Amino acid sequence: MNGRTIYGLLSLLVTAGAAAAQVTSGIAAKYLGDEGIENDPRVLFVENFETGTVEEIGARWGHIYLRENISLSQDVHGGSPGERSIHIRNNGHLFTHPQGVDTMYARFYVKFHEKTGYIHHFVHLVADRNPKPWPKGGAGETPPGDEKFSTGIEPTGRWGKYPPPGVWNFYTYWHEMETKWGSVYNGKQEVIEPGRWYCVEAMLKANSSPEKADGVQAFWVDGELHGYFDGFRWRTTDKLKINSFWLLYYCTDQPARHNNDPNPESRVMEVWFDDIVIATEYIGPVQGRPAGGAKKARPSHSALLTPGVLVPEPGAAAFEADFEAGDGGFSGGRVVEGAGGDSKAYSFGPKGAWIWNRFGVPVRESTTVRMRLKALGEAKQAIILIWSKKNGDNCRYEIGSLPKDGWRTVEFRAMEARTGWGMKGPSLEGDVMDNFKIIFEGGEDDRVLLDDFVILE
Repeated sequence: MNGRTIYGLLSLLVTAGAAAAQVTSGIAAKYLGDEGIENDPRVLFVENFETGTVEEIGARWGHIYLRENISLSQDVHGGSPGERSIHIRNNGHLFTHPQGVDTMYARFYVKFHEKTGYIHHFVHLVADRNPKPWPKGGAGETPPGDEKFSTGIEPTGRWGKYPPPGVWNFYTYWHEMETKWGSVYNGKQEVIEPGRWYCVEAMLKANSSPEKADGVQAFWVDGELHGYFDGFRWRTTDKLKINSFWLLYYCTDQPARHNNDPNPESRVMEVWFDDIVIATEYIGPVQGRPAGGAKKARPSHSALLTPGVLVPEPGAAAFEADFEAGDGGFSGGRVVEGAGGDSKAYSFGPKGAWIWNRFGVPVRESTTVRMRLKALGEAKQAIILIWSKKNGDNCRYEIGSLPKDGWRTVEFRAMEARTGWGMKGPSLEGDVMDNFKIIFEGGEDDRVLLDDFVILE
């Protein structure tokens, strides 16, 4: 990988790719005060925090974390066409999913408290083959090339070289990174001034085909290119799209130690965000004032809230077992009463329940496994095992612990099952699923009930 840094001065833009990244105007130049920008076909998501309560904002994004630390504020940047921003103290996030694309630009305005300390992690752009409403994390894990890649535009003190919050850089995870802790890409070393609003824009561009290393990431500060890095083979399949935006403010005491902060107890960990636009082309800072005096954009909603936009809807049932007329082909346990009313379920112990050669379902993006589980005793680390002929190994899907005496619905796409105990090997995608086994950690007499097992094409 031959990533490199190119700063904002035009004389330094020595490659065609970087020259293309150094733009003087963007989508925002066509919409004074961002008025109507949400209607541009290149725009994927807009949020200016002018509409709704914090709870309503979190609902339309899809996920909010530490709601008690998040509030609306009347502190806005000088060019703001609105009257509100969002304020986060100590820790918190908003997380959402725009439509999946091969190139994503994300512009946001941000201000750090005048007494800010160093920050652990910040705003991320993510490509996730199996998106969920919540962020998955993944620190210290190398993601498979057909499942995930991400980059975070973050302030860093560079081990105490710069005062808090530091300078901007990228913190990046993908399948070819050199260490399991990600890679850092430093842009222009311009110290971030606490108490001042900045317009920050990050771009993430996927490689054009699985075998090419022509992926790019770049970022701008107040419309000036501060970092350009190319030569990435982000993904091993064109089906992996950039589809997640994480407005993250994550603070711990670790950055203060790493940067030798002499007065960490005096720091005030607060941040403000405003005027977020996500698009497929360069956006740029807010330009001018709204012609009509409008101050509220129509807010966007998570694409996950619309079925079928990001994840293909499962098809018809290829196999079902409700255990009312027998074991349905399952072994390792027995049919019992206890699924509710006069219904029956399949009871099994820690060694598991399994079924072989009663179905043969090609694993596509839409193929889904669904069931209900109920622990009657100790049931830790429940795991599903599906033997893959293609990979010559078991593909695993972790369920985790099951609550005692309460039914839990488990649903996952079959392609989420992967080889290896860490589930970082090849997936079940492209194979034919003709078997299934579920085991759990528990005592010899502990039991789990299985009911309403179905495989959807």
